[in-house]
Amino acid sequence: MGERGESIRYAYWSDRRVRSVADDDGINIDPRWKMKISSFKIPIVQVALDLEREPRTLRRKEIAGRIERAIGDLAVEDFVTPPPVRYARGIGRAEFSHFVCEERGRIVVGTRSTASDGTRVAVCLFGSRDNVADFMGPDDAVAGGWTSSGMWSVWEWLTAKCAASSLRHDDPESISVEAMKIAFDQGFTQESREAIDQPWMRGYTFADAPESEWFAEIYSDVVLDKDRWSLDEPVDRILVGAPLWVRTPRAAARRYRDFRRGMNVKRYK
Repeated sequence: MGERGESIRYAYWSDRRVRSVADDDGINIDPRWKMKISSFKIPIVQVALDLEREPRTLRRKEIAGRIERAIGDLAVEDFVTPPPVRYARGIGRAEFSHFVCEERGRIVVGTRSTASDGTRVAVCLFGSRDNVADFMGPDDAVAGGWTSSGMWSVWEWLTAKCAASSLRHDDPESISVEAMKIAFDQGFTQESREAIDQPWMRGYTFADAPESEWFAEIYSDVVLDKDRWSLDEPVDRILVGAPLWVRTPRAAARRYRDFRRGMNVKRYK
């Protein structure tokens, strides 16, 4: 998956996570070295080869390209492969919202995917508001709404990178369902539930990218037991992790502030 044209902007970029993945997988994302050949015109010609650092650091596009090439097929895009996956990527609508938990400045990116065999996948990516580009409006005023009583358990689970051993009262399926509810339902009110075609009506949300390309490290990947769950929206598989980046064509990102003009919106802090 590559960038589509030159008008791409990064709605989300985590320098720390990008470098962590690069270090773990031995991917060089430091400035490149180039060969410099020097010759000296003396009776016996001497040629010197020097390595010279380029005068700039790599652009995000170049760093992302290196990671994508190095990770290769380990980054799953068509979820017909059995879990778990370590990396995932996709193209589709990504919705940005604040994650209400005990630590300020956390966000969640929710996106959906349908595999070639029809498997319906919910992808829930939790990250930091500091990594969201300003043009997405992470500091815009937003309304409140429903919050999950399981937010504390989800937060503890996330801090342990979704390790099953960190679960006290939940199992991987139930905690994944709770994470999915946070990603896609947090902030709902009766009014916003009746306006599904207006996602900015949902509380805590601040933007979306209808045609985004995302790349993520996955911590949890579960297939739901169909006999156990009866959800409002049918889902077969839930992935929970952290985004490395989300990028979007320049004109595609929607800042919900622009749709909320005239609405009575309180600032969430």
